[in-house]
This record gives sequence, C-alpha cells and structure tokens, in this order.
Amino acid sequence: MESTVRTFAIPNELCRRAGIAATWHSINNLGIFPSQSVNPSIPDRPSPYGPSEASVFNVRQDILLFEPILRKLVNESNGIFLNLQILTSGNVANLKQELLKVSHQYRSVIRACLENLQDEVARVDEHTSENMKNYITIFYSIECIWHLCEILFIENIPGSIVLPHLLEWVRFHFPKYERQATIYLNSDIDNIELDPDYWKTVIGCLLQGRVEVVRALLTLHSSANSPVFKLFDQTLKSMPIYNVYSGTSVTEFNLRWKHWLVDTQSKIDAKSFVSESHLNLMMKLAVGEELAWNQVQAQCEAWYELLASWLFFTEPTVKTFELGQFARRCIGRMGVRDHLRHLDQILLAALEADIFQVIKEIQHMSENGWFVSHLTDLLFHAGVLDTLDGTNEDLVAGRLRESFLIDYGVLMSSHHSLWQLGLSYLDHCPSDGLHVIQLLLQKLPLGTEVRVQKIVREALKRDLHPVGMLKKTIKFKGIVCKYVCNTSYKYETSVPVEKVYEEAVEMLQKERQKKSQLSEEEGEAISLTKSFKDAQEQRNSQEPMLNIKVNELFKE
Repeated sequence: MESTVRTFAIPNELCRRAGIAATWHSINNLGIFPSQSVNPSIPDRPSPYGPSEASVFNVRQDILLFEPILRKLVNESNGIFLNLQILTSGNVANLKQELLKVSHQYRSVIRACLENLQDEVARVDEHTSENMKNYITIFYSIECIWHLCEILFIENIPGSIVLPHLLEWVRFHFPKYERQATIYLNSDIDNIELDPDYWKTVIGCLLQGRVEVVRALLTLHSSANSPVFKLFDQTLKSMPIYNVYSGTSVTEFNLRWKHWLVDTQSKIDAKSFVSESHLNLMMKLAVGEELAWNQVQAQCEAWYELLASWLFFTEPTVKTFELGQFARRCIGRMGVRDHLRHLDQILLAALEADIFQVIKEIQHMSENGWFVSHLTDLLFHAGVLDTLDGTNEDLVAGRLRESFLIDYGVLMSSHHSLWQLGLSYLDHCPSDGLHVIQLLLQKLPLGTEVRVQKIVREALKRDLHPVGMLKKTIKFKGIVCKYVCNTSYKYETSVPVEKVYEEAVEMLQKERQKKSQLSEEEGEAISLTKSFKDAQEQRNSQEPMLNIKVNELFKE
C-alpha cells in the first residue's frame, strides 16, 4: 500500500544542523524550534550553535471546514445534529421514519454545499478554482456514500427488495443520460437518430431502468412507425417491473419475469430485430446476453453504475444482503479489481454490509471529520452500530460515536468564531464530553471582554466554575494568586470562590490605586473577575453555588 505520509521542510539552517523539537502551542497548532540533543553523561560545554537568532515555526493542520464557503455547511449541519439529539431523547412513534427525514436534511445540506462550490469555480482565479474543484470531488464522494448508506442502513425497505432504491441512487449520481434525453424530448429535430449521442442516450436510459423514457425517445426516430420499432415498443411495454406497492408477490413477479424472458428470447432467435442493430442489441441486453453486455459496459462510468443496470435485467428482486457478491462480480467484469479508488472501497464495504469497514474508511476522507462524526451519530441512533457491541469489546457503539464527536468538537473549538459550536457537540458526549469542555475552556484565548463574558457564560451554563477552569489563564504570573493567598478566606477549607476573588481583586486595586493605570495583566484580571461576577448574578438564584478549596484553587 502506498504511504500517505507527507513531509514538510522547515526552512531554517539551524534546525537542519542542530535538530528540532516541538511543543503543542494550542488546540490545533504545533510550535517547532531548533533544539540540540544533550547527553547527560557528557560534561557541560559551550554549544557550537550559539549565539543564534531565535526561530519558532508555527505549524498547523490545514482545516478545510474553516473555509468561508463551507461555513453554511458547518452551521446548518450543527442545527440538524442538535435537533436529532432532541428527537432521540424523547419517545417518537416512528423513529425510523424520522431518522430518514434527518438523513434527507443532511444530504440536502451537502447538495447545497456542492452547488455553492460549483458556482464559485467560475468566479475565482485559477489557483482558487483548483481548490474548489478538489472540494467538489470530496463532497461529491461524501454525498454518494451517504446516499447509499441511507438506503442500506436507515431506510425501511419492504422485503429488502433494494433494486428500485439502487436505481434511484445511480440515476441521481449519473444524471447525464436523463439530461440529454430531456433535451431531445423538448426539441424538434428531424432525423434525430443522426445525432451522434442519440443511440448512446437511448441505451444509457435503458441501462438505468428508464423504460418509459426509452420508449419516448424511440418515437422521435424517423422509422418509429415501422414494424420492427412497433414490435420493440410492445415488447418493452410488456416488460414486468417489480413494484412493492402493486400487490404482486415476489413469487408471482418472478414467474411473469421468466415468461417475459422466454418470450423475448424467442423473438431474438427468430431475428425479429436484426434489421435494426441498436434495437437488437437492447433486446439482448434485456435477456442478459453476455456478449451484448460486454459491448455496452463501457458506457458505465463506474462499476456500481454497471451493478444497478445488470441487476435490473438479471436479478430484479435482489435482496440487500445479496448485493456484495454481485458487486464483486461487476468489479471483476470491469477489470478494476486491482485499481479500486478510496470511494470504490467504501461503497463496496457498504454493499457488503460491513459497517465497521465503512466507518474505518471514511475516517480517512479529507474533510476533517465532518462526515464520519455526523454519519456515525445518525447510524448510532438508528441502531445500526449495535452489531459492533458483540463483535469487539473495544468497539462499543456509544464509545465509537463519542470519540468521533469529541474529535470534531475539539477541532471546531480551535476556530476563533466556531468554538461555541464545537462545545455543542461535546455536550452530547456523556462519558468524556464535560471533561473535554473543562480542558478546552482553559485553552481558549480571552481576547476582548465580550469574549471573556461568553466563555464565563458557557462555563456557568454547564455548572463548570469559570475561575477553576481558567486559573492558568488568569493567574498572570501570580498577580491574583498572591492576593487570594492574603484574603480572609485563606484558612477556610471550602468557600464560595467568587467571594475569594472579589476580596482578592479589591486588595489588588487598593494596592495599585496610586498608579495612573494598571498593567495589562492586572487590568485583564479585574475584567475577568467582573465578567464572572456579572454572569454569576444572571444565574438562577435557586442553583447551588459551587464551592472549591482555596488551597487547591491555583494548584499547578
């Protein structure tokens, strides 16, 4: 397997000579700097690399989801996610149907994102256009996989007769024949069969199971009233197509289907269509003749397009659990067994009902975890992941879901304006979400007073004490800590923390009142305490006040 490891060059001579070390700077940033390896058993001696200019290189992951054009996708999917959590927390009469609606909403957001990207390609410069095209490729794959997973794992298919849904999936993702057919049917062209794409469109529509469209296109042919065309139309019209709502049982349908195949084969053997080669070819396709399929399979852009077409004429009542074997057969027919793309591997795993492999593969897609976190959450609520609980004790469904949500929530929290959105995902991680929020709020840069107030409010909303969480940020090299240690509460074992801070800051202000202005650190400490006090007053008076030990307040 080809390595996917990427190498980045640090443009610094000192780094090359001495070596490098790294430290986490923030949630999504790594600080890299020159560092000399020291052997503790060798006596100290002057470094050959000093004195040198300090160099620190800030390295961060490229986050596709932080692109402005994808902000709508991020925000709208967050709303769908939160509504899903509310939905599943109550008693819903038809949960499966509601989950299907949620899946449709997610796909609608993905489709809108794709349309926005396609519109943007024409408006930007060449370099940006290439990036947009890469994004389109990524989200097209996401849409295709999500749609198939919706059919196989979420939709309630009567009798597991999956072919009608599979054809719908192929038609949606390979719409070129439908579009061209629409152009022909809305035009008024003489001798339309002379158009180079006419027969390709007719056969393409037949491969996608659009029988009525094929019949309509053939009426445009200049020989549409000839006996051979009329016979073809009658044969195609009589072709049985399974419909679960028609009242026909599978057994009865299969009898009709076999009778139609025998009748059609007899017409082929009688050379009834031989005068029109294209009609003869299509009839041979309908009865599953191998040589005919070898002729047209090049019209299929992918093996899964061929799969739906081939099943339509050979296994019209195929069940969901049988798809895997037929998928591998089509892969072999198209000769791509050793050249499967990442998208192909995921679709094959889905058709084989290997949900663990599907989740494993979609983790490696390049959209920074949006797909795997939202799809896994939906599959979890649909009960699809319950099978994992019995196969591997390390793959408990709830823990798997939570790990993806935490990764995605932490990633969103690294953005200066999406951190609150990130917290909303962590809120729905019952095991570790609250602990992660507690750690994250310590890492958030305070910035303006408005931002400080937001951080405090988010902490209080979750009954997390903001002072306790932000102690590392607001210590300011011991400025406030020194005063806390001198308050009248210093010998108490448990006190309301805001009382401690109020007195500590009062002492700080009194000592500094002779100065014309406070230092930046002192001013920020006072601002934070004021914000905390204001937010605390807004809380419900009936909520218990959180107490903490003073001697643990600033413990490193």
